Amino acid sequence: MNDLGRIRQVLRSSGYEQALAERLGMNVTDLRCLELVLAEPGMTAGRLADESGLTTGAVTGVVDRLEQAGYVTRTADPADRRRAVIQPTPAADEVRSGLSRIDGTISLLLDRFSGREQKAIREFLDEAAAAVSRDTDRLRASVRGGFVGQSYQAPLGDAARGRLAFVSGAPRLSMNIAPLGPRAAARVIMEPSASRLRFAGSAPPGDLIGASFDGPLPDVRASAGTVSVRYARRARSALSSRTAHLGLSAAVPWAIEIEGGLTDLTGSLAGIALERLEINGGANHIDLQLPPASGTTLVRVRGVVSSARLRRPAGSPASLRVIGGVSHLNFDGQRYSQVGERRLTSNGFAGSTDRYEIEFLDGAAKLRVDAG
Repeated sequence: MNDLGRIRQVLRSSGYEQALAERLGMNVTDLRCLELVLAEPGMTAGRLADESGLTTGAVTGVVDRLEQAGYVTRTADPADRRRAVIQPTPAADEVRSGLSRIDGTISLLLDRFSGREQKAIREFLDEAAAAVSRDTDRLRASVRGGFVGQSYQAPLGDAARGRLAFVSGAPRLSMNIAPLGPRAAARVIMEPSASRLRFAGSAPPGDLIGASFDGPLPDVRASAGTVSVRYARRARSALSSRTAHLGLSAAVPWAIEIEGGLTDLTGSLAGIALERLEINGGANHIDLQLPPASGTTLVRVRGVVSSARLRRPAGSPASLRVIGGVSHLNFDGQRYSQVGERRLTSNGFAGSTDRYEIEFLDGAAKLRVDAG
């Protein structure tokens, strides 16, 4: 959008927007979206959602109304015929004309100032608009969830349970090799980029989740206690490392499902009521502090692991089941080497109602499970 367009959006009042929208027979939200389309013909619905701050569902309704009113049309994107681009029609010229009149007035006012003064005015308005936009994002996120920069938050609302579905999108290549014959098989995992997940304990009171991200942003959605964090597996981000830092509400019990494999899974779930934790796709390194068990709490790992350590509080006995082999195992201080399929239990496990059942189903090079 040009300078005049940015200045116009900063300066104009909500009363002007309402008056112009009434003249055109639409609501203010539709008017703002139509302005964005006029400023960037060929805009997709996804980009319109990003620029307007609306959800994709809300944007669909806006475009439907604008199309029915004759202000826009939808045509197939030449670059990707599966999606549509939004184009203004001649009927939108009335809106364009009204905006041109305002731009002309603003331009005459700017001409009164020197080039240096105009530059200062533009910088001030841009920074003021950015500050308002950030606060708007914070308010919106506190009500319905959303991003503020590289961070994401969603309110707890009336959720009674929590479910986290995390998809790493990590590009991974695993190969089974047997350099010394079929009894000495091994697996090699290669990753062109690092994919890390770190649990940061509990989220702030009143939040279902509080998260921050380094690297490419995932698609994050929260609804009725379910949080989905999904990284896209795209070629252009295949070499981009990414790290997610997640804090979960301590007010509800959680089921956590991690898919796609990770370079590192670290941090603490202390303070979280954990019902189950399932890791599918393996990880190079795991180092997790678990919370006290509540009932029978399941921790299941599918996929090969290079090294893993699970720490649980004293007073939470555990059983450990391994399949696929572990080269070096330390279970509550007892050391084992070259362990095949096996099940171990800690003292007090059989008589406890609050306990961990831990399963590693596809093998590990180093595995340590201890209390304290």
